Amino acid sequence: MWMDNRFYFGFNISEERKKRRKAELYSMSEQVSTFFWDEAPQHGLEMREGQQDMSFEIVDALINDQHFAIEAGVGIGKSFGYLVPVLLYSKRMNKPVIIATSTIALQEQLWRDVHTVMPLLGLNRDVILAKGQTHYLCNKRADEYMCDPKADPPDALKDGIKQGYEERKDFPEVLPQGVWDKINVQRFSMKNCGSCEKKCKYYKVRAALKFTEGVVLCNQDFLTQHLMKLRRGQDGLINAAADLLVVDEAHNLDDKVRSATTERFGQGMLFGMIKSAFYELRSSDQSSVSGEKREAESAIIAFYNCLKAQVQKQINEAEQDMRYADRFFFDNNGSAIELLTEMNAAIHNLSSSIQIYSSMDFRNNRSFAASDDLDAVSESLSELLDRIDDMLIWIEQHGSNTELVYCPKNTKEIVSRLYFNGDERTILTSATLTNATSGSLEEQYFYFISNTGFPAGDRGCLSEPKPSPYPYDEHAMIYYCDDLPHPTREHEAFIEKGVERLLAILSISNGKALVLFTAKTDMEEVYSILSEKNLPYKILMQQPGSSQDKVLNEFKEDTNSVLLGTGAYWEGISIEGKSLSNVIIFRLPFPVPDPIIEYKCSVAKDALMDVRVPEMIIKLKQGIGRLIRNFTDTGIVCIIDRRLRDEPPERYHDITWDSLPIKNRTSSLDELRKFYEGLPSAKE
Repeated sequence: MWMDNRFYFGFNISEERKKRRKAELYSMSEQVSTFFWDEAPQHGLEMREGQQDMSFEIVDALINDQHFAIEAGVGIGKSFGYLVPVLLYSKRMNKPVIIATSTIALQEQLWRDVHTVMPLLGLNRDVILAKGQTHYLCNKRADEYMCDPKADPPDALKDGIKQGYEERKDFPEVLPQGVWDKINVQRFSMKNCGSCEKKCKYYKVRAALKFTEGVVLCNQDFLTQHLMKLRRGQDGLINAAADLLVVDEAHNLDDKVRSATTERFGQGMLFGMIKSAFYELRSSDQSSVSGEKREAESAIIAFYNCLKAQVQKQINEAEQDMRYADRFFFDNNGSAIELLTEMNAAIHNLSSSIQIYSSMDFRNNRSFAASDDLDAVSESLSELLDRIDDMLIWIEQHGSNTELVYCPKNTKEIVSRLYFNGDERTILTSATLTNATSGSLEEQYFYFISNTGFPAGDRGCLSEPKPSPYPYDEHAMIYYCDDLPHPTREHEAFIEKGVERLLAILSISNGKALVLFTAKTDMEEVYSILSEKNLPYKILMQQPGSSQDKVLNEFKEDTNSVLLGTGAYWEGISIEGKSLSNVIIFRLPFPVPDPIIEYKCSVAKDALMDVRVPEMIIKLKQGIGRLIRNFTDTGIVCIIDRRLRDEPPERYHDITWDSLPIKNRTSSLDELRKFYEGLPSAKE
C-alpha cells in the first residue's frame, strides 16, 4: 500500500522541512549579529547603522518567507549589507544565490566585495561572474575574421588572441568597437555552441551556471530570461535550486523586464535576414522564390516609408521637447496597420517557400539558421497583429535606420509574475526606490510598487528607507535658478542664458565639474559653444562604447576639466575626490515625450504627480548622488532650471526638495561662491 510521500510514520515531511529551515534561519540571524557586532570591527571594517539594520531586516524577511525592498542611501554599504546574510544563506541551505545588477561596473565591484566578505565569514563558495554575451570573444567568429583576406585585423587583436584574451576588458582600448562586434559572441545557444570545437569562455560560464551551488553575479536581463524560462516550465539558465534572488539597482527593474519582452525589427535587419535566408538555398532553387523575395522587399519598403513619414510628421508638428525623443509614437489609425499586415503576409509567403525548398535539401551539415529566423519574424508579427490592443508599439530612429518596436502593455504584471509569484524570494535594493519622504511606506515607495507590482503586505516587506550617513549639509550646497527662460517653452533663449549661467558656475569651482543633460542634442550644442571659448580648463564630452573609459580617465586625471554627459552618466559613474567638485544639472530630468511614459500616464490618476514627477525625482536623486561618494567628498550641485523656484512654486516644489539628500540650498551665486571657497577642498 502506498502513502502520500509527504507523510512518513505520521510526520508531515513538508512541515518538518519548514521547521528545520526556520531553525537554520534563526541560527543564521545570530551569526549575522555576531559578525557585525563582534567580528567585523576586529577586521577593521567601519560599522554603519543602516548597513547592520539592512542585514537584520533581510534575515527577518527570510524567516517570515517574504520578499523585501529597501532604499539604501549612498554610503551605508548596501552591498555588504545584503552579502553577509545572502552568503550565509547559500552556505547553510547549500543552495545557489543570484545577485543581479544593471551595470557591469557594479557586477565587477560585487565580485571584489564577495571575495572580501567570504573569508571574514569563513566561507568558500564558488562565484560566477556572468556578463552579457557580447563581452566575450567567439573563437569561431574570430577565426573567420582573422582568415578573411579583406579584414586586415589590427595588431591589438592579433596580440590579444595570442595572449589568450577572451573578454573585451582584456583587449586594449585601441581595438575598435566595430572590430570587436565582428568577433564577439552574438547568437549563443548551448546546443549550437556545444558542437563548436573551441569552447569559448562564455560557453564555460553558461555550462557552469547550470550546476553551481554558489554565487551567481549577472545582469537583470539575464536573470529575467532565466525566470521567464522557469515560468514556462522550461529549464532555466541557472541552477533551478536557486531560491534567493537579489536585485541591486532595482529602480531599473521594470525597464529591464520590458526590454526582455520587447521585439524590434528594422528595415535593414529584415533585408539582411531575407538575403541570408535566400542564399542558404541552392542556386537552382533561388530563382523559384525570387518573385516572392521581391514582393517581400517591396512590402518592407512601403511599410518603413510609412513609419519614416510618421516620425517626420511628429518632429515637424510637436513641441520643442520632441527634438529629444528616442522613441516616436506609432499611429495605427491610418494605413500603417494595412501596410504592416501586407508586409507580414509577404514575409510569411517567402519564409514558407524557403522552408519548403530547404526541407528538400539533403546536403550534410547544411545550416538553415537564417531561414528559421525569418520564419520566427513572421510568427512574431502575426502575434503582434492578433494582440495589437494589448501591445505597446512605437518607432525608433537611429540615424537612417528606422525600427518597429513593441512589447506587452502589462509589464507590471509580468514583473510580478516573474519575481514575486514563484518559489523564489526576492530582495530588491537601490539608492533611489522612493519618490517621497513622508506618508506611509506604501506612499513613499508608490512609484516603485506601481511599476513592479511589489506585494507590500503579508508577502512583501517594505523597509524604512536608510538615509546616507554622509554629512551632506556640511559638505555640499545646492544652487537653483529662479530667473532663467523656461527650458522647453523658450528653448533657444534657455540655451543662450543657460550657458551664461553655466560659465558663471564653472568660474566658482574652476572647472572640476560634471554637467548632466537630459538630451544628447542639448549636450552637443553646449559642447560646441564651450569649445569655441578660450576657457582655462579642458571641456570633455561623453563618448560611445569603449571610448567612454578613456574620457572618464582623462576627466579624473585632469583635475580642473569639465565633463559633459547624458544617459548612463546620471547613475553609472563614481568619481571620488577633487576632480568632481561640482555637479551641474542643465535642466530637470523630466521624461521627454515617449510612448512608454505616455502609456503610464494614460492609466494614472494624476499623470504629472503619479508618473512624470516621480520619474524626474528618481533621476535627479541619481544625478545628485554623483557628487558625494565618500565621507570626505565636498562640493556643490547646481540646477540650471527655474522650475524649482520658490515663488511661485510648482505643484511638485515641496515633494522634490524634500526628496533630495542635500537640504542646504541657495539661489544666490555670491552665497554659493562663499560656501565653495570655505570648503577644505577649495583651499588645497
